[in-house]
Amino acid sequence: MSDDRFRRFGVLGGGVFFSIIGLAQPFFTLYAQELGASTLVIGLLVTLRAILPILIAMPCGQLIDSIGPMRMLGYGMICLVLSLALTVAATDIPLLIPSQLFLGASIIICASSLQVLVSRGDPATRNESINRYSMWMSGGSVIGPLAGGTIVSLVGDSIVGHRAAFLAATFVAAAFLVFLLIVSRSYSPPRDEGRPTAREIFSVGGIVNSYRWGFGLTRHRSVQFGLTATFIIMYIQASYSSFLPLFMDHLGYSALMISIALVVHGLASMLSRILLDGVMARLTLPQILTAAGFVASICLLLTPLAGQYAAAVLLVVSIMGAAVGLNLPVSLMIMVDAVGEKERGKLMGLRLLVNRFAQIISPAMFGVVGNAFGLSAALLGGGAFLIATMCCFTVFVGRPDARPEA
Repeated sequence: MSDDRFRRFGVLGGGVFFSIIGLAQPFFTLYAQELGASTLVIGLLVTLRAILPILIAMPCGQLIDSIGPMRMLGYGMICLVLSLALTVAATDIPLLIPSQLFLGASIIICASSLQVLVSRGDPATRNESINRYSMWMSGGSVIGPLAGGTIVSLVGDSIVGHRAAFLAATFVAAAFLVFLLIVSRSYSPPRDEGRPTAREIFSVGGIVNSYRWGFGLTRHRSVQFGLTATFIIMYIQASYSSFLPLFMDHLGYSALMISIALVVHGLASMLSRILLDGVMARLTLPQILTAAGFVASICLLLTPLAGQYAAAVLLVVSIMGAAVGLNLPVSLMIMVDAVGEKERGKLMGLRLLVNRFAQIISPAMFGVVGNAFGLSAALLGGGAFLIATMCCFTVFVGRPDARPEA
């Protein structure tokens, strides 16, 4: 199979992978609640997704450069199947802990591997593949919640219905893993005798070196800019994807309505990527990321104000989706030009490491504030905080010595 075909596999694989994530992940908070978890415990459980990835992000990125993204993608899918199977088997909170650890590992391994696959080639081919990957990823974010919401509604808006959605996601993940193993037979991994082995990479010294080399990539201004913008957007996305279903459930919305809101969010994200070429013709890449951050922060602030009206919720969710949807392709386009192809794995690991930090801080903060003052207060406070953060980010971008290449 040629590089072009593997690049196309990465694009399609992104759609499948994020369909699976979208089928199960949005309903995790409701599932945990039905198993007896408080808002604080739910926030801590969601935070667990980011704990293991922080330790393995850079070594995994280095390993992708060493053994190739297809092989690493297989390991990530094994983690996903284990995570979903544990979630289905859970009858109380403790079993959800390893499920979230495996889920976090799967997301960082699979997302990094897929992004390396689609980032190959000359700049024009690379940007086109990144945009297509982003659209397929958004398509998965539409299909997954719609399928999950349908399953929950048909089986019943209860713990049995949510378990059925996780079970369906498990079967789809297992089927994709089998297909991946078949496709991988024709993949030739990188051949470089100088590259370290997996055992060397995951030794104490190897892990330290991985992070040292990875953080060395931040010497590029474009990488600095992309990572900062990504952190802000993912901070918003982490709180929104985890607590929007819980917030709507507290307001009395059905599982189907919650899934429709998630579908609208994903659909808006996908449509924004379809329109990205037109937006790029009018604005520079840094301007697009800055505007998207402001819009997403304002939407977070407006969510509790719109909560009583279904149409208003869908409007805010759609605008949020469009703003967030621009982040992945634009931030990747800004950063990949700064490093060579042999360092792409480490770059993707670094980018997803920043994402995981956002996913630790955001759910933990929202869980604490939401448990103490309610979810509406958490959304209002989070929105205000992020608007202030975006104002500081704008000042940073305006500095000539900090401005990345357009």
